[in-house]
Amino acid sequence: MSAAAKQPAFVIFSDLSKIGPSLIELRKRGLAVLAISQKQGSAMVQKGIELLGTPGHPFADLTDVSLRDYRDISGIADQASRWAQEYDVRGVLVNAEVYVDAGQVVADMLDLPNPGWRASTVCRNKLLQRRYLRQWSPTSVLVTAPEGGFEAPGQAASLAKEYDGPFPVAIKPLDRESSIGVRVVEDLSALVEAIAALEPGSRLLVEERVEGREYNVDTLVSNGRPIVTLLTQKGTNEDKSEFFVELIHTTPPNNLDERETGLIVEAQLGVVERLGFENGYAHAEYRISDDGRVALMEIAARAPGDGCLHLYHLSTGKPIEPVLIDIALGQPTEYPAVFTRRGRQVYFEHAPGTLRDVKVDGLEGITPRWLADSTGIWPELAAVDADAPATVHELFSIKPRGFELERLTESSNRAVTAIFDAPIDADIDAEEARVRQAVTIETGPPAG
Repeated sequence: MSAAAKQPAFVIFSDLSKIGPSLIELRKRGLAVLAISQKQGSAMVQKGIELLGTPGHPFADLTDVSLRDYRDISGIADQASRWAQEYDVRGVLVNAEVYVDAGQVVADMLDLPNPGWRASTVCRNKLLQRRYLRQWSPTSVLVTAPEGGFEAPGQAASLAKEYDGPFPVAIKPLDRESSIGVRVVEDLSALVEAIAALEPGSRLLVEERVEGREYNVDTLVSNGRPIVTLLTQKGTNEDKSEFFVELIHTTPPNNLDERETGLIVEAQLGVVERLGFENGYAHAEYRISDDGRVALMEIAARAPGDGCLHLYHLSTGKPIEPVLIDIALGQPTEYPAVFTRRGRQVYFEHAPGTLRDVKVDGLEGITPRWLADSTGIWPELAAVDADAPATVHELFSIKPRGFELERLTESSNRAVTAIFDAPIDADIDAEEARVRQAVTIETGPPAG
């Protein structure tokens, strides 16, 4: 088949559960959608795999799907090469953190727009972020457990003393994704204990615990030019525990003034420049203290997770996925930075135990959806008029009935979430209180 006769196509690396908006946009453009996704994982991942090829389901619009372990870069590159022989592949988009390395390889191999090697490599490594981006980073040291394990007394204590900064500290395993294993230790003795518990040869980043309000800071970059930088306010369970599980996202923030926003954006643009970011989505997290200190927590070369892209859509009236696809295709694009509403997503805390039910009382027209028992894909949301009253768009569970819920120590433990918005000048906190009052998560002892 000649190159001119090949069907135009697009390669997307994504969790199947979150592929919906991109899939719709790509099909609108007449592009065959070639997806690379996980072979196994959460209940949502398993449900999505089960539904592949189901007539009438959104996944029926996928032209081809290759289920690949993210570490199989050779296999992924070979699959992409075979696709490129059959299709006219015009773009590559990575929406899942674990596939950033493989996505960079594929896009570069096919000579398509990509973040660039420095950006992709540094963004995938917490230690490299601290060393490349020292100007914006908290004090940190790398601790490596002996290959043979801790045999001599005092080894863990000696390693702990390599950190000479202030306490408390945050500890971040380098062999885990996202916030898994990230927690706070209050003093030197607790740090020694944490180091002594490391597996042989494993590595731990020990860094100053930075106080302050936290934000997602997202910059879309096209041909090396930042086209927009957007902020989302974050809330975690850190005030109630030693962990950092994200439970609240608010777009735009309602706790920043113009000066503070400027300081954060300035830091983000400096980081993007230092990384030589070429094309794509620079998704960072920062804290800012009351005295104006801005500290980089981490940065990724892909779009944020959870419902953050939904919040941009609801708060601006414009979906962001078309812009990401434009960038991946090398096309000129823009995104409005004008917020007409304020959106919020909350994950509800729960008592550990068997998930029995989710009940709602007082939210008219809202019925909980059980995505892991039904569609396996996050629902589409529709933006409302700027002056529409506060609106609850969705309430759903990403865990099936009967699932054993655990304590919220990492993001994968979350189960039930709601997404809502309100006019930009309305009280979004009051709307959150109303939503929380209406929702009850029922758990019980393990079955059997």
